[in-house]
Amino acid sequence: MPSISDQDLSRLRANVEELSALNEIAVAINLSMSVEHITKIILDKCLLRVPASQGAVFLLEDASGDVPIFHTFLREISASADDLPLHLNWTLLGWIIKNRQILAINDTATDGRFQGLDFKGIGINSVLAAPLIAQSGLIGALVLFNKKTAVGFTSEEKRFLGIVGSQTAKVIENARLFEKERKLLALEEEMKVARSIQKYYLPRSNLRTEHWEILGYNQPAKEVGGDYYDMFRISEDEVVISIGDVAGKGIPAALLASEAQAVIRSLLQHNPKTSLTDLTRSLNKLFVEMTSPEQYITAFMAVYNSQSGFLNYVNAGHNQPLLIHRDGRIKNLEGSNLVVGAVSDVDYSLQGQKLDRGDTLLLYTDGITENFDPQGEEYGEGRLRELLYRQNGMPLEVIRDELIAQLTAFRKDSSQPDDITFLTLRTQ
Repeated sequence: MPSISDQDLSRLRANVEELSALNEIAVAINLSMSVEHITKIILDKCLLRVPASQGAVFLLEDASGDVPIFHTFLREISASADDLPLHLNWTLLGWIIKNRQILAINDTATDGRFQGLDFKGIGINSVLAAPLIAQSGLIGALVLFNKKTAVGFTSEEKRFLGIVGSQTAKVIENARLFEKERKLLALEEEMKVARSIQKYYLPRSNLRTEHWEILGYNQPAKEVGGDYYDMFRISEDEVVISIGDVAGKGIPAALLASEAQAVIRSLLQHNPKTSLTDLTRSLNKLFVEMTSPEQYITAFMAVYNSQSGFLNYVNAGHNQPLLIHRDGRIKNLEGSNLVVGAVSDVDYSLQGQKLDRGDTLLLYTDGITENFDPQGEEYGEGRLRELLYRQNGMPLEVIRDELIAQLTAFRKDSSQPDDITFLTLRTQ
């Protein structure tokens, strides 16, 4: 049997220890751990395998920016992470970013690569650092400080740290992706809840009496949107219809839309005699006090009286509704005021329009007219008027379905750019 020299035996033992340490790291880590937990395990295993007094992982938080931001994780150090000088972090990371290779300094006093950096003054005698290079690129560095033995960092230790660095980069990148996925799923759940809450605020059913029929529709561009519509009776003969569009999208716009809808409904249900001009002034005052100048709302509010056949309304910077007479004539309800929430102390004017039996009124947001095809052409009011002329006298559900189908066909494969909301009223 061939004999094994002490040198070969020592090398074999070192290889076994290295493989054992790498296996322990692989077994101990799983994707459900936080990045901080992962770096703790890796540093602990490295400090057991390589006799150094301190270990650190510097992670780039955003390597895509002009000025990368990094986070530092430390082990085996009595002070906090903030006590590791900032310029040391930047200097080591800068060298790693530039060279993308293992750095070994066994005597910081004589190494000329970091002139001007007082390693001795901060208690660092030797450094071993490995780049963390993942599929997305360099994400940080794994660093050991101050070899405990008189012999400096060896070639075997350099190779070991390089292997660990390669493993660490992949694990941390996957853990970050896993964490992002978990946050995304949590956000999606929050958006679903917000959407269900917003749906709760919208009318749950359409209104139909012997005097009128009212139908509404809302389809946000995202999970939640900044549009709203409402319809509710304030007396036997009077019904309120309103529609609004908050500047912006997403949850902030949805919250403001729900707030505006709640204010309108609360004030008119509490005091049906409240004038629409006073109501709009109150809503404007509330928005000016509660929101920033760029958060405004366009709104149209009206009260229809079935006995007189008259529609009184206030238009606060909203799209002019379209009135389709029974004989096919189409006109805009003219008259407009400043949007709600832009400036304080606005006087809003009241307008009126007589509706005849069989007339249809369409309130809508600009998500309909500002719907675009793949070539960037706008759907526009002209196409909307043509559809309403062709469908005049048809049931409101048929008009709704035809409008939605036409908008979808017009967009083709393009995504919905804005919330689509409309409300139709037909007199009986």
